[in-house]
Amino acid sequence: MVRGRRARRERFRLPAWVLLLGLLLLAALTLLARSGWLRGTSVEPSASGGQTTIAFLDVGQALAVAVVTADGHALLYDAGNSARDVQEVIGPFFEARGVSRLDYLLLSHPDQDHVGGMPVVLDSFAIGTFVDPALPSTNQAYLETLERVADQAVPAQRARRGQAFMLGEHVRLEILWPRDPLLRDESGEVADNDNALVVRLVHGAVTVLLTGDIEAPAERQLVALEDGGLRAPVLQVPHHGSQTSTTPELIDAVRPAIAVISAGADNPYGHPHAEVVNRLRAAGVAVYRTDVDGTVLIESDGTSYRVQVSGGPVDG
Repeated sequence: MVRGRRARRERFRLPAWVLLLGLLLLAALTLLARSGWLRGTSVEPSASGGQTTIAFLDVGQALAVAVVTADGHALLYDAGNSARDVQEVIGPFFEARGVSRLDYLLLSHPDQDHVGGMPVVLDSFAIGTFVDPALPSTNQAYLETLERVADQAVPAQRARRGQAFMLGEHVRLEILWPRDPLLRDESGEVADNDNALVVRLVHGAVTVLLTGDIEAPAERQLVALEDGGLRAPVLQVPHHGSQTSTTPELIDAVRPAIAVISAGADNPYGHPHAEVVNRLRAAGVAVYRTDVDGTVLIESDGTSYRVQVSGGPVDG
């Protein structure tokens, strides 16, 4: 069992107007969180400080990335598709490492396969700060997430490019995307995928790029904005390996040594698409897939890293 779980309360089905109220509440909570948020900090992570683990958890056709530092700090980026993902995968991962508090709970965007487990995470762990891009949505799990953030008085931060914070003394996280004005789709609506939260995790010389579900339009802008500064040895492949993402331009800008695709076995979308996998392999990138390899662990000492999968470790 996940520790600290509260009994579920009876809830009314929330109407869509609650979203607007929730987003206004997030904006207010953001003001409270600023004292603990480091914007543009000059503090740099060192290569010392022991081993940091970045886990691409096997949550099926969904995404959940857990980070635990040697000095006991932790975060979660996305929370899978459902309560079951938290109960069977996310919770046990943190419990095995003695983690009962997450410094940061990050949501890339409010699609079900990223936000579905968030309410249970908020019921199960103490949370330091909730971070998300605050995109319009009527997703029920997202509305419940905002409600819990408010009920539990969790400090909240609207994610935008240029923000940065330290996870403990040796790991730095930088928000690379989204930025205002938010990208819109062909119908003029704010695009969920293309405004997903993109985070660069830096532990000494080891960098991991977390991309959520961004697609080609966001990738093009991000590559242009970074102007050669997007390189990272570890890439979370955007949008579960969909052909709408992972353009040649992104691969050339990041130049990853390894790429991790979070996808479910025999999923109805055909993820990852063969052209994306082939494109990565043609660029000399080692591809890991949660539907094939299970949970993929990146263990970094700040100088080098190791990849651990069910078949055994691989030096990085």
